[in-house]
Amino acid sequence: MNTHTALGAALALLLASTTAQADTLINIKGHGSDGAGTVLPLSYPLAVGSVIELDKPVLLDLLPGRYSLVNAWGMPGALYDTWNFEVPQPGSWGSHYVVAEQLPSGRFSVLVDGQSLTEPTCRNHFCAWDTRAQATAAFLATPAYTFTLKHAATVGFVAADYFLPDNDGGISLLLTAAPVPEPATLALWLAALPLLRRPLRGLRPVR
Repeated sequence: MNTHTALGAALALLLASTTAQADTLINIKGHGSDGAGTVLPLSYPLAVGSVIELDKPVLLDLLPGRYSLVNAWGMPGALYDTWNFEVPQPGSWGSHYVVAEQLPSGRFSVLVDGQSLTEPTCRNHFCAWDTRAQATAAFLATPAYTFTLKHAATVGFVAADYFLPDNDGGISLLLTAAPVPEPATLALWLAALPLLRRPLRGLRPVR
């Protein structure tokens, strides 16, 4: 394989491995017996790496890479704007979710504790909002959360609540991914770097 061919192959593999995956819409039902939540009451915020149990999570198999999550309300296929965690208790609207990697044991390791912007006076429990419209606006204004996977993994998404029968609504998220290259591809790329320092035959400098 000549210099140009080797360099071209390495570049092609690197570009292929770092091409962003298609965005994924995630609808998390935050109410009812079939909703996605936690098994036990938890103390928030959850530290990244905390091991917890999830109940009926939305599961996705993800490749290694860096991922971002934003509110998907208003996008095609989005089912939920926000959720109420204690109907009809006033001040119970919010958009709190948990993202966690499934472990071999079946439990989950926290990747993201996704709390949207809270009610600034914090006059309600959990600093939640009085109305659905307020909570939705706060969720839309919340910056993206990010997490990184160093290996392929099954990831669960749930509403941050353990008792869903008295809830309403849910959370729709847009997951955007930019996978990192696998180690073998990185090794090939690094091996090709010296080729960049070699002069290209047949080319003359522009004067």
